[in-house]
Amino acid sequence: MSIDDVVTALAARLTTGMAGTAIGGRIYAYAPDTLNPPTAIVLPSPSDFLVWDRTFDGSDDYSVTVKIIMGSQDDRSGQAELLSYFDRTGSTSLYAVINADRTLGGTVSMTSIIRGTAYGDVEWGGVTFFGGELTVECGT
Repeated sequence: MSIDDVVTALAARLTTGMAGTAIGGRIYAYAPDTLNPPTAIVLPSPSDFLVWDRTFDGSDDYSVTVKIIMGSQDDRSGQAELLSYFDRTGSTSLYAVINADRTLGGTVSMTSIIRGTAYGDVEWGGVTFFGGELTVECGT
């Protein structure tokens, strides 16, 4: 098991669960060369993304960030769409999609959606977008 496995499995879970939504075909485990918002990018969290041997049986914990990038912050409908990704339930709820398969297809033993953060300006590739982040903890 590697952080790459976790990032890839979470991106696949989100892609499957968000099929048919505006963001559904724009979820990446690795950042694309160009962004076409709305986009979600699954990445190792900026700090403490891996804790080895968390338990006596050698389990590891991974922290992954889902960076949700929208267009302009001046667009009210874009803000409403972004907020819908952070809902607990509903057809665009990332929380509901992840909880529907908390093992990410058997890649991890559990996931826990910890928090939504960084609502507002999100910089990517030197360009400022509007967005937010979802922090997901995974254990093996």
